[in-house]
Order: sequence, then structure tokens, then C-alpha cells
Amino acid sequence: MTGVIQNALSMLRAGEWMPVTAARVLIGFFFCVSGGTKLFVSAQFRVLEQTMVQIHVPFPHATALFVAMVEFACGAGLALGLLTPVCAAMLMIDMIVAIATVSIHSIQASGFLAWLDDFLYLPEVLYVLILVWLIFSGPGRYSVDGLIASKIGLFGVGR
Repeated sequence: MTGVIQNALSMLRAGEWMPVTAARVLIGFFFCVSGGTKLFVSAQFRVLEQTMVQIHVPFPHATALFVAMVEFACGAGLALGLLTPVCAAMLMIDMIVAIATVSIHSIQASGFLAWLDDFLYLPEVLYVLILVWLIFSGPGRYSVDGLIASKIGLFGVGR
């Protein structure tokens, strides 16, 4: 029986690259589209810029432009698996700032457990969790990072 369980676990481990790749590509695509929309659709950029004004960010136009470019470029990087830890870290910082300046103020719960429940329900919290996972797990087998690593003889990227 132990052999069957070990074989099943080995099969699951062999397919570990699939959810890593799917999570990386999908969250990268999400951020790339979100950032691209903010960059290339003026109405969406104005909403972001107005948010920057409302939360009293210095230089709201430049900050909105920077945030949109980070989301677009780092989202594309994640989707391709290019500079995965750097892109994930940049997007994670973006999400933490969004949580601290905007999202957290939308929570209207009374009591700690209700507040915690609402906080953990924020999509940005899940994005941060996925991005941290990608920083530590790496890009997965099918990525530009993996291709470069295999070409120069680095190991451990090809899960």
C-alpha cells in the first residue's frame, strides 16, 4: 500500500509544473491586461489618476503612469516567465500599497474576526499570496527564465 501512495505522490510531483505555469501565466495575463487598459484607455487611466489624487499620493499623474507601466510590463514578464522573481516582487509591492491605501478602507466589519474575514476576502490579498508563491517556487519549466537557465546549465528551474 505504501508503494502505491508513493507512486501516486511521485506522479503528482511530476505534474507540479502545470499549476505553477498556469498560475504564473494567468496572473501575469491579468496584470498585463489591467495595466494595459490603464495605459491605453484614457478613461481607465483617469480613474487610476483620480484614485491617486484621493489618497493624496504625491505627483498623482506620474505615480499613476508608473503603476500602470509596472502592471503592464511585469504582468507581461510573468506571463512569459521572464525575470519572474523581480516581476512578482514588483507586483507584490504594488498590491500591498493598494491594500494599505485603498482596499483596506473598504472594510466595514465590526469585530476582529469579521474584519479579518473581509480582509482575507480582498482579491489583492490572494494576488499577494500567489506572487509570493511565484517568488519562491520560480517560473516553472515552460518559461523564458527556464529556457535561459537550461541553456547556461543552471538546475532547479525545470520543475
